[in-house]
Amino acid sequence: MKHDTEAFRARYRAAMHPRYSGRLHALWIAVAGLTVVLVSMAQLEAVQTFEWLVLALALLLGNIGEYAIHLSLGHRKKRWAKLFYQRHTGDHHSFFTDSNMQWQSPSDWRVVLFPAWLIIVVVAFIGAPGAWAFNHFVSTNAAWLWLAGISGTYVLYEAFHFSDHLPDGHWLHRLVPGLAAMAHLHRLHHHRDDMTAVNFNLTFPLTDYVMGTLRWTPREPTTTTQD
Repeated sequence: MKHDTEAFRARYRAAMHPRYSGRLHALWIAVAGLTVVLVSMAQLEAVQTFEWLVLALALLLGNIGEYAIHLSLGHRKKRWAKLFYQRHTGDHHSFFTDSNMQWQSPSDWRVVLFPAWLIIVVVAFIGAPGAWAFNHFVSTNAAWLWLAGISGTYVLYEAFHFSDHLPDGHWLHRLVPGLAAMAHLHRLHHHRDDMTAVNFNLTFPLTDYVMGTLRWTPREPTTTTQD
């Protein structure tokens, strides 16, 4: 049965709280995440070469994590994570399909961005315990670099995902190398027959490549827009 995207969008928008603000939602994620990154980086003193590897580790684990969580919780129904599945497969993939990827107004950002509280959970339950361990077993610099890396990967994910749902030919895709390519990969992922099988990375398709789930097909010519 053919999915009626516009009918789903109408129902979703009608059910939203009238005081929801997409701009405040996005601003909170950006301010909260970047504040943790900047404060963490400001604490660094005489960083040694091996300590920078902790930042690389955080970025690598972030890439693996976005893949694993996207696949195992976003597209595999589990009783203990049914809300995540419903929000992702049920809402996000019904609101956006490969033929209709763009949001229409900031109120639609609710179905693009993670819930506002999730960044607190990530910092508190992944960033903070890891920072404690690195501070205890490695160094203070390593602890701050871990915290910066975990927070940075979260903000990076949200930013890339947001850009995936901008109009084709958007100026930001032309300005930032790689954004248009990642948006195309995400469009392929949103094909309803392929969403459980391909292109689960959103920031960089490293884990997709390693796991054999990366799919690329040539992009069709698009009309440039200034929006």
